[in-house]
Amino acid sequence: MGSVPSAYLVARYLKNIDIRRYGSGNAGATNVMLHVGAVTGFGLGTFDCLVKGTLPIVVGGLLDVPLGVRVAAGLAAVVAHNWSPFMGLTGGRGVATAIGLIVGLFLWQEMVILGVVIGIVGKMIYKETGLWTFVALIVLPVLTFVFDRPAEIVVMSVCIGLILMTKRLTANWERPSDDASLVAVLPRRLLWDRDVVGKTPWTERSPSQ
Repeated sequence: MGSVPSAYLVARYLKNIDIRRYGSGNAGATNVMLHVGAVTGFGLGTFDCLVKGTLPIVVGGLLDVPLGVRVAAGLAAVVAHNWSPFMGLTGGRGVATAIGLIVGLFLWQEMVILGVVIGIVGKMIYKETGLWTFVALIVLPVLTFVFDRPAEIVVMSVCIGLILMTKRLTANWERPSDDASLVAVLPRRLLWDRDVVGKTPWTERSPSQ
């Protein structure tokens, strides 16, 4: 389920473009929102969240599957979304799918706090969701521990952070430009999810640039 290249398929069908060659190079909802359309991107994000992330968790719960197996299935969906075998191990960043796991496990307290961190502080106040998503990845394991969640969920929260940070660092196997050193690029990828200092030049890239 996670490996279905939904962003690529939507962008190819609606705009006849390879979404990985535009903006951040991310085959995910945010990049689709910028280069295909806001409504399309929102719908895609909802799909990646609820169908890829939440649905397997909920179905597993209805079938009385052990929590550890449900967590493993959810993490597998995030990994498959990020490194889809249908796209040469490229894909999205996994944020929406990871949120789907949190929704499917009914971690409402964590979801509300992270929603404030990413949505209100990151997007509305600072307009820098990349950095605040990184903060959320650090905070999530702490929250699951503070709220006394089962060990499987605490481990899942740590794994989500590791998976999404690894994806940031490797991007979609995109090499840094010739005028940028790896030492400078890797911290930018980890913290801000881009190779350059400015946000707009990165998100508005096109194949001609």
